[in-house]
Amino acid sequence: MNIAGRKISKKLKGRIIGAVLLLAALFGVIYWNYGRSSDEISYRTERAVRSDLRSVIQATGTLDAVETVDVGTQISGTVREIYIDYNSVVKKGQIIAEIDSATQEADVAQAEANLMAARADLMNSEAVLSNAEKSLARTRKLAEKDLIAKADADTEEKTYLTARAQVAASKARISQYDATLRKARINLGYTKIYSPVDGVVVSKNVEKGQTVAASYQTPSIAEIAKDLSQMQVEVNVDEADIGGVREGQKATFTVDAHPNEPFEGKVTQVRFSPTTTDNVVTYAVIVRVSNDKGLLMPGMTANVSLIVEERQDVIVVPNSAFRFKPADPSANQKQQGPPGMGAQTVAEVKAPAVYMLNKKAPVRIEVKKGISDGQNTEIISGLKEGDEVITGIIVPNGAK
Repeated sequence: MNIAGRKISKKLKGRIIGAVLLLAALFGVIYWNYGRSSDEISYRTERAVRSDLRSVIQATGTLDAVETVDVGTQISGTVREIYIDYNSVVKKGQIIAEIDSATQEADVAQAEANLMAARADLMNSEAVLSNAEKSLARTRKLAEKDLIAKADADTEEKTYLTARAQVAASKARISQYDATLRKARINLGYTKIYSPVDGVVVSKNVEKGQTVAASYQTPSIAEIAKDLSQMQVEVNVDEADIGGVREGQKATFTVDAHPNEPFEGKVTQVRFSPTTTDNVVTYAVIVRVSNDKGLLMPGMTANVSLIVEERQDVIVVPNSAFRFKPADPSANQKQQGPPGMGAQTVAEVKAPAVYMLNKKAPVRIEVKKGISDGQNTEIISGLKEGDEVITGIIVPNGAK
């Protein structure tokens, strides 16, 4: 074999050896990763940190004005004029609508005429009474001298008494027609509708030319919110949570129109009357809120957090730490209390606990829990700031 052939053979042998070493290294890495992952478990941990914490009850409700007045009409008729529109600012005593008053004006004229006729009847009755009184006086004098029969005297007395009765009846008719006239004038006054409060018109229910009928119920002309600078949220709270709600409690909420603008309020009323919908019992809770910025509007849906308790600068851990259970059953056989305490069997431990790593193995740590906000829980004792608790297992890529 010549020199060139020997050089090619050496190069080929070197390449083969390099390929073998590369494959051996690759198989070593694969064996290390997959073989190791089957024997050792990696855990996800979180540190116990100091933070502020709130225990809240989540609920939804609807915003409304604290006081809304439904302005109606007490008479039937056609709306002649309407002086307001949506969002109109009105003052107490301001006219907001008029009903056609032709019928009521005719009733007033008729009542006035009847009253005048009754007064004329009274004058006639008084004249008859005066004449009967004088005639009776003459008859009595004649009867005293036995100049006329007693029966004639009795007749004159009857005539007198009848005249007195007619006068009394005429006075009664005057009172009756006077009352009818006052009623007719009141109904005439009802044709003009005035605002009973200062406020803002949030609903207009009639238009000019519309006919309203007040026979069976009072037709609504408009709804006026007395003061939109103070509003309230009617929150529906589930029966399981209502025990944690009380008057004076703080509350925060947001609305979809301003998702980044938090609002604060206070519970002013917890209503005892329940509402049952699809076998779910809820209670109405009223939350009063200030609307100084004018961002809130009646009818908005509020996502409310009723603050049950608050803690400042306390040690907290994620709630997932309490849900973690070791994959190795033997890890549950012993637990470690706070530093300096001996181990106990799990059967003896009934208090809440989390797990920490001790020489790469999970160890149960008994703790005393405080309030929770749904994501984190207060730790009263058993852990200190900076302790790492296990919250889950890290699954290697490709593991089944």
